[in-house]
Parts: sequence; structure tokens; C-alpha cells
Amino acid sequence: MCAAIVALEESEPLRGERLTRSVDAVAHTAADHARDVDAGARLPVEAIAALREQNLLAAVAPRDLGGPGLSIRELAVVARRIARDCGSTAMIWAMHQGQLACLCRHRGDAPVLLDLVRTAVAEQWLIASATSEPASGGDIRRSTAALVVPAEAGGTVTLAKDATTVSYGAAADLLQVTARRNPEAAANDQVLVAVLREQATLDRKSTWSPLGMRGTSSPGFRLTATVPEEQVFGDPFADIAGATMVPLTHTLWAAVWLGLAGEAVSRAVKVSRRRAAGNRGGDAVRQALGEARWRLASLEALLSDMAGRTQTLLDEGAQPTAGQSVHANSLKVAASETALDIAYLSLRVCGMAGYSEEGPFSVARIIRDLSSAPIMINNSQLLDTTAQLMLMERQRNW
Repeated sequence: MCAAIVALEESEPLRGERLTRSVDAVAHTAADHARDVDAGARLPVEAIAALREQNLLAAVAPRDLGGPGLSIRELAVVARRIARDCGSTAMIWAMHQGQLACLCRHRGDAPVLLDLVRTAVAEQWLIASATSEPASGGDIRRSTAALVVPAEAGGTVTLAKDATTVSYGAAADLLQVTARRNPEAAANDQVLVAVLREQATLDRKSTWSPLGMRGTSSPGFRLTATVPEEQVFGDPFADIAGATMVPLTHTLWAAVWLGLAGEAVSRAVKVSRRRAAGNRGGDAVRQALGEARWRLASLEALLSDMAGRTQTLLDEGAQPTAGQSVHANSLKVAASETALDIAYLSLRVCGMAGYSEEGPFSVARIIRDLSSAPIMINNSQLLDTTAQLMLMERQRNW
């Protein structure tokens, strides 16, 4: 591509037709390698490179920090589109956007964190999180690991964390790690620490060969690091999670699952049209297709509503009310369960063509990828939290 065209594209805002072209380019690359990524349980390095090339790793970053500043609805559209071709690529992108948003929005006045976010946006860094630990039972709001101030290392802190899963951690340029504020702090008195990849030692603790979302490459690691104190976020992690991480990631995860479910329905429709041309099929198959479509429509409406709510919450920059947290948790649970239901309905329509791992009508990988949805922050845990939040809203008529 000539320099003049490159300069024109770089000056053109990542909106409208340019955004569509950029996302399509990433989706096509992801599609070309999706089967190999799934078979080898390897990172979709080609698609990640395409995301960098198209400036889409910085999608959530605001314009004053050098990013495109996409809205929540635009981010959801990107997640849906990429998911139709590779769920793992879309999920990596969605998780990364949540981490970048935390860095952009909670850096405070710390010059070090400001430099990190500007570099991350300019160089299209990939940012991973290390939040879970064996003793927490999947509850990211509790940590065993704690920051320690070395006796003779002024201005630095050390941490050691057994992380049960660190999605795409081995490929990340920056890791954002939760830990207790100090060894005497309570499990829920947490801070978030920005750790450059070169500052961290990652010792892999487990293998990675799951049922679905195999390309996210999420084994456990023993992470140790020594970093300047200025790389510890000033805001408590509870505030970062409530105001930014949870509402944004739940919204974008739901968009990924909706994209996968939409692709399953699309394949079911194509199979049904072929059968209709040959006067094959029956009432039960048509009913399954009809049910899949209305469930898809209900999920689309739910995501659209939550995208608006999330945008308002982020624009206000405030901590969510109990009701807002209920909506975010409910979206995650509903989207994860409904998307999987839609995929199974599509399988009933597609029959053996859908059950096969190969062929244009296969929904096997879609079902396997969506099987991860209910256990990404386990739905049982979220439902318990949601019930407690509902009890806090005494005057609301449920």
C-alpha cells in the first residue's frame, strides 16, 4: 500500500465504513486460522496481529489518549462481528478492552501510569489480567497474594501470585494483577498493579486443553514481580471493578456470545433453505428454528439495553448502584445461558451437518465455545451476589 493511502487511512477516524473495513479484515484473518487455533489450543497470533494493524486493540481508549474512543455500542458491534468467525479472538479482544479501559480510566494523576497508557495505545499493547487464585473460588474480589515493600529497595513493591487462569498471559505486553494492599490487609482490601511483561516472571502451572475457547490460552501461572510503587493504581480494586471492569466486560462478553449464537442461527437458516428446496424437514425442525430466532431477538434487545446503561455509567464515572450491578450481573447470566440454548436449537435444525466438526453447517465449535460462558465467573456465584444486591434495594418492586 502506498504511503499516501496509509497516511489517509491513519487520518480517517475509525468510524463508519472505515470501522467496518477494519473489523472485516480482522474477522477474515481470524476465520482463516480459526480451525487450526481450535485444534492446537493456540493463541490466534495472526488475528491479534491484524487487530494491531487495524488499530483495534486501542478501540476503547479515548481520543485524548490517542485512541479511537469507540462507544459501547460500537465496541459491542466489533465483538459480535469477530465472534462469528472466531470466538477465541473475539473473547481475547473483549477481555483486553476491559483491561485497557481500567488503565485509561483509573490511572489517576500518576505520571508513570499515564506514560504506560499512552504507550499501550500508541504501540497497541495487549493487556491481560491476573485476578483469580485457588483459594478465592473464582471470586476476583478476594486475594491471597499481597504487596510487600522490601526492606532495602526504596520505592518498589514485590508480589507473588498463584493465578489459576491468565488468559493470553504469555503473549501480553502488560499484566494487571490484583493483590491485597499489604500482608496484614483483609482479603477484599485489594489493589491493582500494572506489571510490564519484562518485570514479571511467569512459571506455568498447568496445561491448557479445554472444551472450548481453546485459543484464549488460559493456563495457570505462578507470577512474581518487583515494580515501582507508582505502578500501583491509586483507586481500590473494588472501585475499579465496580465502575469499569465488571459492567464493560459483562457487556462485551455478552456481545461475543451473541455473535456466536447469531452465527449458529445463520447456519441453521441455510440448512433449512436447502431442505425446503428439496421438500424436506418437518414441523419440529421449523419450530426449533423459530424458537432460536426469538431467543436471539430477546438477547439482542437485552444487549442493546445494557450497552446504553453501561455507556451512561462510564460517562458518569460513578460507582454503580445496587440496581445497576443487578442489571450487569443479570445480563451476564442471561446472555451466557440463552446463547448456549440458541446454539443447541440450531444444532437440532442442522442435524448431523451441525454435529460434524467440519463443513459449512457445523455448529460444533460454536457450542464448545459457548459452553465456557456460564462458568466465566460462575453463574451460581453471580446469582447469589445478585440476590444479595436485590435485598439491598428495599423499595424496588420486583
